[in-house]
Amino acid sequence: MKLTCPVCGAVASAEAWENDAQWREMMRVVLSLPAPVATVSLGYFSLFRPGKSALSVKKALRLAKEIAALVAPEYVRVQGKPARRCYPATWAQAMEQMSERRGSLQLPLKNHNYLRQIAWGLADAEDAANEARRREMEAAGNYRGAVPHPAAGDPLPAGDGVDDGLLPIERAMRSKQ
Repeated sequence: MKLTCPVCGAVASAEAWENDAQWREMMRVVLSLPAPVATVSLGYFSLFRPGKSALSVKKALRLAKEIAALVAPEYVRVQGKPARRCYPATWAQAMEQMSERRGSLQLPLKNHNYLRQIAWGLADAEDAANEARRREMEAAGNYRGAVPHPAAGDPLPAGDGVDDGLLPIERAMRSKQ
């Protein structure tokens, strides 16, 4: 039985997909991603496929590892802008937006810079909403040191009881000064 990958266009037998070590490794990396990201990552990878050929397994594996490295620290950094907390759901939303804009993108993509910019914008909007919610709670006298984050479902770390809005790495750098 021949199978065709709907994302990369590669055609092979079912046994070949299962027996190829690189394909197994690529799928292991994709399945190790947080659920929201894993669900949309294959569609995002298709943005890197050369025009009339298949996406190579080597390139797919590289992309999967790069996405895992982007998502793992739970923050996004864009040159010239402060780092923002970025949860897996935010990364997934950014990937979905890029897939929806496929027609307006210059394909194939060469790197993840545009993804980082979209994720940063979404994370910045989430930070602004959290700040507004915090101010609202302070004004009502209900602020207790942390504001629940909608994507995480739990409060952000409050350090010494006050949410300073810094990432752990920024807090560590400040404490070394």
